[in-house]
Amino acid sequence: MEISHRILAAWVAALITGSVLTATPPADAAVSGSRYGAESVGTVRAAVTDIREILNQRSEQVDVFIRERHAAITIQPNGRWAGSIWVPWVGNDNEMSKSLIVHSDRAYQVFQDYWDPSNAVEYVLEGNYKDGQRVAGSNTGGGRKRLTIRPDGSLFMEATN
Repeated sequence: MEISHRILAAWVAALITGSVLTATPPADAAVSGSRYGAESVGTVRAAVTDIREILNQRSEQVDVFIRERHAAITIQPNGRWAGSIWVPWVGNDNEMSKSLIVHSDRAYQVFQDYWDPSNAVEYVLEGNYKDGQRVAGSNTGGGRKRLTIRPDGSLFMEATN
């Protein structure tokens, strides 16, 4: 029990300080969900992407559903939200229920691709994990980000301090 508390404490400390966690997945892990193939997944690096600000450049409100927390936020037209939302890691279709929902006139499912070595933040409009498309802008490498919902409804991501 003491060992698992130490491991958990180290894991939390690494996440809080912005470190990267490295783990070797089981031999069959890449086969079940990875779009990148088993040969590309020797070691999985899971960098945290922390959305610290959301800008709504639309003339309608935008709702963001944080499904892992069972929470929602509303950003008024041409409004801004500030806080902290970690983009959930998704590695296959069964995990899509963890993705963030960004809804204006369409519903984006936003997630961080667990198997992508660049830690890309992706979205799907309709479909499944394998249909993921990268959010435009600075969508890789984890860290603090600003998510913008543009006037045309598209998503854009940029790094912040």
